[in-house]
Amino acid sequence: GIEKQFAIRRRALEAELRADNARLAEAIEAEHGYGPKVAAAVDGSHQAMGELQKETLEHIFAMRAVLRPDQAVKLDEAVVKALTAKEQ
Repeated sequence: GIEKQFAIRRRALEAELRADNARLAEAIEAEHGYGPKVAAAVDGSHQAMGELQKETLEHIFAMRAVLRPDQAVKLDEAVVKALTAKEQ
């Protein structure tokens, strides 16, 4: 249930991000520089990205709540590793 609910919400937020990218593309075409339309489009996409990040974290913590203590430790380690991984 946790996964199904998150998958639905994630798809909606990803669709919102794609729409934000389309608005950014339109603003770039219209202004050909960093003008007010481009700035507004960037701000809009940041809002959607932030919402996706928050909901992803809520999902992780919801999953953690149903794990055994040893599983929770492994999840914590995986999350920390993913967040601190260096690019190769």
